[in-house]
Amino acid sequence: MATCFHALWCEQSANLFLEGWLKLLPTSYFHAIERRLNDAATQHLSAPGVVSLGELMRLYVMRPGKRVRPQLVAWTYLSATQSNDDAPLTQSVLDVAAAWEIFHAFLLIHDDIIDGSDFRRLEPALHRQLQSLDSDSPRFGANLAIVAGDLMYAGTMRLLADLPDVTDSAYRQLHQVFAQVAQLTGFGQAIDILQSHTPIEQCNEQTLLSEYHWKTAAYTFEGPMLCGAILAGADVATRDAISRFALSIGQAYQLQNDLLDLARPVTEGSDMTEAKRTITLLRARASMRDTHRADFDADLALVQAADGRALAIAESLRKRVIASGALDATRVTLDALLSDAHAATDDRALPPGLAHAMRNLLQSLSNTYFRPANSVTT
Repeated sequence: MATCFHALWCEQSANLFLEGWLKLLPTSYFHAIERRLNDAATQHLSAPGVVSLGELMRLYVMRPGKRVRPQLVAWTYLSATQSNDDAPLTQSVLDVAAAWEIFHAFLLIHDDIIDGSDFRRLEPALHRQLQSLDSDSPRFGANLAIVAGDLMYAGTMRLLADLPDVTDSAYRQLHQVFAQVAQLTGFGQAIDILQSHTPIEQCNEQTLLSEYHWKTAAYTFEGPMLCGAILAGADVATRDAISRFALSIGQAYQLQNDLLDLARPVTEGSDMTEAKRTITLLRARASMRDTHRADFDADLALVQAADGRALAIAESLRKRVIASGALDATRVTLDALLSDAHAATDDRALPPGLAHAMRNLLQSLSNTYFRPANSVTT
């Protein structure tokens, strides 16, 4: 029996990051983003001959969600310009915010096909919905959903191409940020897929940290925040400080997400039932004696071969990871990332209002999502 630093969090606690802290904007701003998102989806995701597909895409984009990325675009812009709560968002801010959410929807569609997920945001995944257009054919649904995702990416580019009232310099910077993040996110997804087919002994932490950077930090935090800063006229030094803050927060978020997954008994879709490679898993394995490591590897291979159906073995693996003490080591890394994020807020290049807002955000995260839980015995 071993004592771990964290408790088993309930499902609501696990969603604090997604639901609690991320109410960054007054309701009026949030509603303005929703209206623009709906208008953009209606305008750019429909065409004659594919009316039913266009409507399903619009409804998919508009499913209730946290709107993490649109909020971060607007929040960064407002904080950098020190705007009052009643100052209207510019059309370009609304367009860029909507573009990030449509881009997010594109990635979710393809991700659900890759993972074989049946649901997204408590409703059927888009590829499952599209099956109904052809006698409930899974292949038809998947094929059309891939095209739908491509159309959403194209819709994103249309929004960015037609931004009103931005300087030529800001226009280029926005496109450079978006193109870089889109490419990095693709590479991050590729690493995720390749790692799942890489022998566990050949996996390493540096590769996984790159995945955390590219697939989570750049796409969820850095890109939207940089776009908001560019729209506010931020200089290179300010954007560099934002990047440091956003990437540290993003990597810490993914590490905490891994820990929260380990904190709960395994279910279908848990990281362990998918034999997902995580930094905590690699550290647990590295700490084991040779005979225990061989047993661990054998059970991990059984779980992977069972394609998520070996719940009892996966639960045993989860308990062995916890018993190894690897979660404490991950917490040290996580805390170091949060410290680096805090140091970024002290950068003199940051406008005072933005620096203050970033410190408040970090404090809120530290008190909620990143808050260490109590010890438990497993």
